[in-house]
Amino acid sequence: MVYQLAERAPEDERLDRVFGALAHPARRAVLRVAATSPAPITMSELADRTRMSPQLLNKHAAALEQAGLMTRVARGRERRVTVDAAALDEALDWMNRARAFWGGALDSLDAYVEELDREQT
Repeated sequence: MVYQLAERAPEDERLDRVFGALAHPARRAVLRVAATSPAPITMSELADRTRMSPQLLNKHAAALEQAGLMTRVARGRERRVTVDAAALDEALDWMNRARAFWGGALDSLDAYVEELDREQT
């Protein structure tokens, strides 16, 4: 069943791309390697370190770029990769808001159940 949301905020599409990109373990590996590199890493170095073919790496890099998680910059014949943590910060903010909401909702439910238990005893 597909649900149609009444209204989507502009950040929803960005979050969809970020969470979609992060859902794939190979993309998380690419981000991990690129983020731990002391300087912008070349695509060929990244392919070697992740043991991916250049074609497969390009596919994953494109998804990471569309999500705003990574940037590829051409310098001569090389393309260097940098990680952009701003998109991760936005996803983390969303998760923290969701945690606060559900934590509060579950605390309220717990208090309600305890009240029902007291009334029944």
